[in-house]
Amino acid sequence: MLFQISEATIWYIIWLVLATVIVALILYIAVRLVDSKLRASDKKWMILLIAFIMVLIIPLVVGAITTVLGVIGDLLAGLRTAIYPSGQNFLVQLAPVIAFLFLFLLVKFLITDSWEHSIWISLITFFFLFLIYCVLPELYNYTGVGL
Repeated sequence: MLFQISEATIWYIIWLVLATVIVALILYIAVRLVDSKLRASDKKWMILLIAFIMVLIIPLVVGAITTVLGVIGDLLAGLRTAIYPSGQNFLVQLAPVIAFLFLFLLVKFLITDSWEHSIWISLITFFFLFLIYCVLPELYNYTGVGL
């Protein structure tokens, strides 16, 4: 009676934990390579927190921002089509840039003090995150919270 959770919910939680662990490992390795071993060891709980935020919260926020950008882009494309029939909505393609900026700010204020180190840690993490989404599309498709 206590555990009346559907199988889909259990799989969702498993994929969420798996994605968080993978992103945390990527962040840990990036911090270790770019900044130092000592900082990576000292900030392991912050790295885990950033990984959880990156897997669960940032995609939801970026999805909402993408929806707003889609509406604005459709309006602008409609105005352009009225002038010349070639209007397309390219504004929604800013979503990965916004997600990268969120990750960059999280890394800057929670892990490292240096702007240079935080930009490299964010770039390495984002690159490997997209690489893993290409290799394991189940992380993106099944959970539905990928970037």
